[in-house]
Amino acid sequence: MLEKILNTLNDEIHSYSSIALRSAFQPIISLSHQRIVGYEGLIRGFSAMGDSISPIDIFKIAESNSDIIYLDRLCRALHINTFRNCDDDINWLFLNVNPDVVVNGRKQGQFFAQLLELMQIKPERIVIEILESPSLDEKQLFRCADFYHEMGCLIAIDDFGAGHSNFQRIWRIKPQIVKLDQHIIRHACINNMARRMLPNIVATMHEAGSLVLMEGIENEQESMIAMEANIDLVQGYYFSRPAFTLDSNTNIKPIVENLFTTYKANFSKRIKINPYLSYIEAMQSALVKLQVSTNLDDWLHSISIVLNLPGADRYYLLDENGIQIGESYLINKIDEPAYYHFKPMSNGNKANWIRRPYLQRALQEYNKVHITRPYLSIANGRLCITLSTASIMHGSIIILCYDIDISKSA
Repeated sequence: MLEKILNTLNDEIHSYSSIALRSAFQPIISLSHQRIVGYEGLIRGFSAMGDSISPIDIFKIAESNSDIIYLDRLCRALHINTFRNCDDDINWLFLNVNPDVVVNGRKQGQFFAQLLELMQIKPERIVIEILESPSLDEKQLFRCADFYHEMGCLIAIDDFGAGHSNFQRIWRIKPQIVKLDQHIIRHACINNMARRMLPNIVATMHEAGSLVLMEGIENEQESMIAMEANIDLVQGYYFSRPAFTLDSNTNIKPIVENLFTTYKANFSKRIKINPYLSYIEAMQSALVKLQVSTNLDDWLHSISIVLNLPGADRYYLLDENGIQIGESYLINKIDEPAYYHFKPMSNGNKANWIRRPYLQRALQEYNKVHITRPYLSIANGRLCITLSTASIMHGSIIILCYDIDISKSA
């Protein structure tokens, strides 16, 4: 098969079943480096009349597994042949692998390794994009990843967050790159919860040892969300459309520099205009009162400034071991279903909260107010943030915790 493909391959165009095939390349940009670090090879098809034919329709023409394998290999060979003739000797080439080729291709010889050797392309410059598919069981998927890992290629899991993707496959395959499905960025633009969760998803991927690539970015808003989420790599029309010519000198830097300028301005604004500044100041005032109080009960009745702020939900005290001292003090006992749905967990007296970030941070730095990221309050079933501060009262460490319902806060 390799000889057949090489004998008919030319620099730009190749025909398959009367369809003219061409390679197009879309740049992949590192935000931190502010430059192109790779290209995804995309197949483009044209009829005899010059009409565009989608990649899906091209592969529909293949009638058998052998035809699909041949067409997939032909596309990759065309991408590599075009790529090697361009003035780029450092960046990655991202290549998609058809799921059926994953299952059956290895039975038909070591095509890809031989192709790279003949084209004089080092395997470490190739990123194999594995698209998860219902036709693949996990053993086949893992064997495919191991095959390309052993060859020396990088592995990217494509469209993570859609279809059959899951974290178990990330842990087992250990891809160098995870490409997030473009619907994630779309949802983040219109859904605050999705936007808040995205940085945590990225952080999880980073802890798993993968870079994170956001594809399908089409405008500045999506780009800024990627910036805020600490995305490593980006791809999309906002930066560059696919092109038949590959120009490694394409100047992406002005676009990315503008993003960093906007990001820095927004970051500085968030620091100067902290939406929870009044809550922090109220907590600090309560802390001063706690340190001079002679009686805990008297102190609990003296912090009305904290209790009257918008979204105030409850406050409670913990000891240095994370054990709650008494029940939570509810600020507004609102008759809502959420309170009753979570009633089995509403009484926190003697509960152990030592695993909670708000306790751990308070114990690491006394007399300072700490703020958590939003999380589900198991006391009422709503999203909240917790402000916490640790101090010493009568020789004992006391941690004051204050929950704010973020849907009702300022």
